[in-house]
Amino acid sequence: MQFWTLDEIERTAMLDPGMADHEVGEEIAPGVTITRRRILQVGIAGAIGLGSASLLAGCASSDRGTRDAAPKDASVDGPSAALTIDQLMADLRPRAQKMIASDSPDEASYLAAVSMLLARYQPEEPCRLREPDQGGFSINALGWMPPVVVFDIRMRPGSTIHLHDHRHYNGVLQCLEGEVRCRNFDIVTDATDPGAPALDIAGGEVPPEGQDFLIRQNADKTLARGQLSTLSRDRDNIHHVEAGPNGCKLADVFTYFRREARSYELAWDALPTTRNGDTYKVAWKA
Repeated sequence: MQFWTLDEIERTAMLDPGMADHEVGEEIAPGVTITRRRILQVGIAGAIGLGSASLLAGCASSDRGTRDAAPKDASVDGPSAALTIDQLMADLRPRAQKMIASDSPDEASYLAAVSMLLARYQPEEPCRLREPDQGGFSINALGWMPPVVVFDIRMRPGSTIHLHDHRHYNGVLQCLEGEVRCRNFDIVTDATDPGAPALDIAGGEVPPEGQDFLIRQNADKTLARGQLSTLSRDRDNIHHVEAGPNGCKLADVFTYFRREARSYELAWDALPTTRNGDTYKVAWKA
């Protein structure tokens, strides 16, 4: 399992057939021009004023064809008004940039704000970057305005996104349809268990490959429509996601602290090592 990195989104989205008719230098939406046939360069007015680059402009959807080139109105009518993906991204991006620029990022407050905004999101069809694989799920892009990316996840009944971390990024997962079981874990360090390794998890320090280590389960929740699960760089950062009996549709907001942010999968036997059943032995998959 691997979520898209920023580089992969740019590389794959710009290979979409919907881009074939565009030339270098062509403006395909206000403030959005084609450069090097692969990369969308976002004008300041478009990014700040309208959030016009929040959609992968020109990206084709297998359900709706090429998206409209004209950006949607990104204004927010009120605290409970439904938000389009453009409005959501335009609101999130400055918040994310401010948080990342801070010497002491307040991820808890940021994730709370993301959760409130995501609860108002009006679901749309994603740009199709990936089709469902043998694992029974697909992950496609809804919005892309670095450092924020929004993914659409579709999971068939009983399918699983296996245990993985979120190195250098945080996230908010919302169930849009069906049900999904989310189990969240932290790496056991000296801060929580004397004698365990001293690691700066938020800074990306983790146990080395080829070595067993312990994770502790903090949450095991089944999310129904409208319910959310959050994770920061050092809280609940590892999770295991399993679709309910009728499958599920999810929206996942990721905020990248570094361009190289990505997920790494873990191997485990899912058997607890402690009597209270909250600690498990794991290792990074090769």
